[in-house]
Amino acid sequence: MDGTLLKQYCYKAGFLVIFLFFLCSTNNAAYTQELFFTYIGATIIGGTNSISYEGWVDNKQSTIDSNGAVYGGGLIACIFVRQFAGEFSLTYMQYTSDSKPDVAVSHPVAAVKGKYFYPLHAVFQPGIAVGLYLDLPPASSSYDGGAGGNIAVCSAITLSSEIKMLIDIYAQYGSFGMGESSTKKESGIALSVVYKMGRL
Repeated sequence: MDGTLLKQYCYKAGFLVIFLFFLCSTNNAAYTQELFFTYIGATIIGGTNSISYEGWVDNKQSTIDSNGAVYGGGLIACIFVRQFAGEFSLTYMQYTSDSKPDVAVSHPVAAVKGKYFYPLHAVFQPGIAVGLYLDLPPASSSYDGGAGGNIAVCSAITLSSEIKMLIDIYAQYGSFGMGESSTKKESGIALSVVYKMGRL
């Protein structure tokens, strides 16, 4: 899929995810006013990536597969309402490469997720998440940006009345901003600690 079309699709899908999240969180007419609790904290991410590079190599069109590690961290903000959560993160990520041409790159990434947590226990709640990500400038090398989707098995661990730990085991797929119609697969784990700031 063309990178520009994929980005347009992700923008539209993002609005749909946010709309569905708030629709589900208010589906009980008995709740005339919901309590939205806001959290802010830090996140670290580590995993592996598989890049399918399509472009000119040695004066001919080629497709090259590259594998490597991905790691980084940044800031995260969450809104919790009942068993649902909306999450926004801004991280700086490093992608390594084992191929020639070298497609290693580092750049900021913005991501949004909608999460549902099953009320298993007051301390530990398992859940699922779906979301979108967008690669942002500046990048460490020539990079046209990328975007894609994200799914995760997640959990929320209540450490205190003010602090939660969030764990996501995720997989994502999207466009890669080098070459022509290049794509990227990624999987890994994200560990976040957030602090309650208040309620809306």
